[in-house]
Amino acid sequence: MSGPGSNGYDDVRRRLVERGYLQGRVERFLLRDLVDPGSEARGIARTALKAALLGAPILGALLAGAAVAGNRPLLGATDGLVLWLYFAVVSGIVLFLLDLVAASIVVATAQRRGARRSDTLRAGLLVSLPTLAYLLVLWWNRKGGGLLENLAFLASAVVATALIAWLAGLVSLAGIVGRTGQVPDRGRRAILLALLAVPAAAFVLLPRTDPSNAGSAPFDPAPATRLTVVGIDGLDGGLVEALAATEAVDGMLGAMQRGAVLPWKRPPAAQPPEMWTTLLTGMPAEAHGVREAGAQRLPGVATPLRRGGPLALEAALRYLLPARDVPTSGASRRVRTVWEIVGLKAPAAAVGFWASWPAAPPGYVVSDRVLAKLLSDAAGDRDTAPESLFDRLRHEFPEDKREIRARFDAAIAPGVSEPLRPLVWESFLIDAYAWRVAERLAGDPSLAATFVYLPGLDILRFRLGERGTAPGSTAMVEAQAALEAYVRWLDALVVAAAKGAGRTVVVADPGRAAGKGSEGFVLVTGEGTRATCVAPPIDPLDLAPTLLALSGYPASDEMPGRASLHCFEGVRERPRVPTFGRRAPMTGGAASDYDPEMIERLRSLGYVR
Repeated sequence: MSGPGSNGYDDVRRRLVERGYLQGRVERFLLRDLVDPGSEARGIARTALKAALLGAPILGALLAGAAVAGNRPLLGATDGLVLWLYFAVVSGIVLFLLDLVAASIVVATAQRRGARRSDTLRAGLLVSLPTLAYLLVLWWNRKGGGLLENLAFLASAVVATALIAWLAGLVSLAGIVGRTGQVPDRGRRAILLALLAVPAAAFVLLPRTDPSNAGSAPFDPAPATRLTVVGIDGLDGGLVEALAATEAVDGMLGAMQRGAVLPWKRPPAAQPPEMWTTLLTGMPAEAHGVREAGAQRLPGVATPLRRGGPLALEAALRYLLPARDVPTSGASRRVRTVWEIVGLKAPAAAVGFWASWPAAPPGYVVSDRVLAKLLSDAAGDRDTAPESLFDRLRHEFPEDKREIRARFDAAIAPGVSEPLRPLVWESFLIDAYAWRVAERLAGDPSLAATFVYLPGLDILRFRLGERGTAPGSTAMVEAQAALEAYVRWLDALVVAAAKGAGRTVVVADPGRAAGKGSEGFVLVTGEGTRATCVAPPIDPLDLAPTLLALSGYPASDEMPGRASLHCFEGVRERPRVPTFGRRAPMTGGAASDYDPEMIERLRSLGYVR
């Protein structure tokens, strides 16, 4: 069957109008090459390009809205508009390819057995069903939002895919008419749904007002004993039991006899940045915003976007959009941590925690970038609070490193084989330096609480696991000996911390070695703690309210967890406050010249792939 040229453009126009086409501007725009006497049909590709230009802003709005919702409250209206532009470009490319493929399939079928009314519907389904399926997966992975917001997103997804299906049907119609000269009967119209898509998508895109952006509600803490919190990443109850016979954990076992243990189950999929931010904020990841060690930054968008999510969104960020990898930082966290809450009323110190850069007062903060910068002799950039502390740490670092090396050679190196010493040394340096700095800051008698994070064991276990040694092999025996030597040293730190004044809390998280049944624990010693007390298992969200209660502070209504005070005398959970507000806005922007080097360091430690 010949194309429209043999029948004349007037004949094609007449038959299109008879079958109900060309009733609106969109249809005339898409089918212009078929009905314009001064033009020639340019094939399916040109019509598919026009359809993609019409559908891309709608689909881009939904993707941008999902990104805004998934990174709330860190992204605003301006960021949403920039993301709309980025995702519209990506959506246009995808829709063009889908329209082209679907129309080609339908046209080939029509050439074989003649045009039918169902052809345009078939093309619409070939394009809209995968689009709708992706949007539903995107909605499923959002994990949050109110009822109205979720309904609006789902309604927008359905309406947008109906519009996309209609446009795809017109692309296939142009191909059928252009290749066969036949004009199939028209199916149902979707123009009314298309008119609803823009306001629905705009509703989803607009960021929700976050009432908790207000400052902290007024409160007065009760007098409490001084608190020391030691976070050990990579330590779990199973490892303690396995090493009990070697006497490597006698200090911890003794502390458990003198103090209290609060066991807790760890979600196996959570990465260390997410897990520790959850523990120290009392908020789920959907609220605090920290997921992984890395994120993507897009030009024009103030906040780095979280990694992960549906495949197409991740692929767009990684391969199609001008995004670059950046390390996770305080730009991804607006929720206050326990040390920042304590710092609202009394001085506190924190060393080495995830998303603590850029460091901000009150109190002392040594961010997670300090050691890396000291090792590479990089310039300081909001790495500590107060900022002058960085120069002091730089001045003292050469001597600190020499003393740490001497301790390593005396306490750990004899029990570690030569091939594994570099791996163990790097973990040891990270932990020993954080501990040394925390001890130095704790010398300030005005401090109400000290928090220190030790990730070295998790890093060591991860690296030893990557070596893939066979059970019973020499390498396996060497790895076990290295792990035992390292835990023995950590055990001595726990004993030293428990001997200090006040109350000591050791938070043990299984880390990246966590399996489905891995159990972490919280070990508490000191004033008011009942000896040999084992509390009912707690949730990770319970830790922050518990630490606040031990510090004499209330929790906030935003924290879903509850304080576990079964094992403590004289400690009561205080009436909650509505909110502690949000982390203070960053000064100097969210980007740093050190970001590329920090990403490489995180990659070398196994946190970023």
